[in-house]
Amino acid sequence: MVTYWDASALVPLVVREATTELYTKIAKQTQIVTWWGSYLECTSAIARLARRGSAQAQVAESYRMLELLAGEWREIGSSEKLRRAAARTLKTHVLRTSDALQLGAAIIASGFEPHTARFVAEDKHLRQAADREGFVVG
Repeated sequence: MVTYWDASALVPLVVREATTELYTKIAKQTQIVTWWGSYLECTSAIARLARRGSAQAQVAESYRMLELLAGEWREIGSSEKLRRAAARTLKTHVLRTSDALQLGAAIIASGFEPHTARFVAEDKHLRQAADREGFVVG
């Protein structure tokens, strides 16, 4: 079963959060598949921590962890197929553009068979949309 990871679920793998242990356990059980923009979303989350005054060593470790993680995950790249899948999700669900791209990438990763794939995300609205698409959410 493909497990698709939204950036909201990837961030706890590189930044210590309450859900880090849960997502680490899931990551050990499956390959991470995500959209190419997830790297930027994770970078943004780490940069926010730095601006809020997190210790420099913690920020550096988070960037290091992101590089290691990104070197191992499988990415769904930009394509016309992704643009169309994301546009359809925007017409079907109340989503932000970046979430529509995540959901569209998950649909592609599932081979357009969402019921055969798992969708991992923290974002409530995105989880609901993925559930309505037929993904196994969680």
